Amino acid sequence: MINIRLLCCSLTLLMATAASASPNDLVPGYIIKPNGDTLWGTINLGGFKRATNSEYVTLIDSTGVAVKYKAKDGEVLGYGIKPLLERRMDFLYFSVKPAVESGFFQRYTTGTRYTLYYRMMSANMGTVESTSPYYVLVNAKGAYAYFGTCTICGWKKKMREIMKEDDPAVLAELEELRGKDIPEFVLRHKG
Repeated sequence: MINIRLLCCSLTLLMATAASASPNDLVPGYIIKPNGDTLWGTINLGGFKRATNSEYVTLIDSTGVAVKYKAKDGEVLGYGIKPLLERRMDFLYFSVKPAVESGFFQRYTTGTRYTLYYRMMSANMGTVESTSPYYVLVNAKGAYAYFGTCTICGWKKKMREIMKEDDPAVLAELEELRGKDIPEFVLRHKG
């Protein structure tokens, strides 16, 4: 006679184990510790949950031990994964306001004057869901601004503050900038 309770518990445990990390979620990569050290291993991207969780990263070392590093607690500064389709992906944690939007942002470009990070965020307004990029712009001094590109987000003001020491011609160009053109603008002026 089959013990139904034991069978249900076994099936639940089996499904949880299978759902925890598919091979597609595991990629070679590294984390950056707060002291600047880099630890290499395998990054568990977390599948679908990765899109909604940007507070921690899990690194599996060469012995198979998985450790969850929480950015909010200061255990990790960022992480990166080896190139996928010839493109390296690096992420850095930013504490922003509102705090619920803090998280890992992917580096878009690096320069001597500016580095741009982004991540896609979704907002649900009743029956309409909208996904748009949110940016972190970092200047050479390490100051940064976080902004979305909605009409009332004040993104030009935030960019202006980070870029205030730039050439007047660049600042004039910023005044004519459209939100969709931010990445190309930063690419041109990153230094």
